[in-house]
Amino acid sequence: MVPPGDPISRAQVTLTTPRSGDQAHCVQAAEVRVDPETGAVDLLRVASAQDVGTIINPIGHQGQIEGALVQGIGFGLMEELASDEGHINASNLGDYKMPTIRDVPPLTTTNLPAEGPGPFAARAIGELPHIPTAGAIANAIADAIGAPLFELPITAERVLAALDARRR
Repeated sequence: MVPPGDPISRAQVTLTTPRSGDQAHCVQAAEVRVDPETGAVDLLRVASAQDVGTIINPIGHQGQIEGALVQGIGFGLMEELASDEGHINASNLGDYKMPTIRDVPPLTTTNLPAEGPGPFAARAIGELPHIPTAGAIANAIADAIGAPLFELPITAERVLAALDARRR
C-alpha cells in the first residue's frame, strides 16, 4: 500500500493524438418561398455537394446524405426543445414537431472526387451534410425577406418578427 502524500502516488499523464488528415467538406444551397403575410416558409429544394473518396456502398452513401438533410431540416425549421425552469414542455413526441417525408424537398446531390484515407481510397460521409443545412435554409430565407434571422428553428413568428424589424 502507498501511503497518502507519497510521491509515488502522484502521476501526470499527457495524451496527444495526431490530427486526422481526413478533412471532409460539404456545401449546400436551399431555395425557399416565404409568405410575407403569414411568415410561412416552404422549402422548395436543396443542393448538396460533398467531397468523397471511393464510394463503396452507393445506396448507403446516398442514404447518409438524405438522412443528414432531414435532420438539418428539423434543426433549421421545426425542432425546438422548449423548457420552463428546466422542465421540458413537450410531454411526448406528439407535441414535438419533427420533419416527415412531406417536409423533404427534392435534393440534388453532387459528389466531388477526393482521395480518401480508407480502404480503396474511401472517405467517411457520416452526418457531414447535416452541418450546413440549417445555415443554407436560413440564408435562403434571409435573401427572400431581406432580413437576417439569428435563432433556430426559423418559425413563422420569427420570420414575421424579422420582417417587422426590417420595416422599422
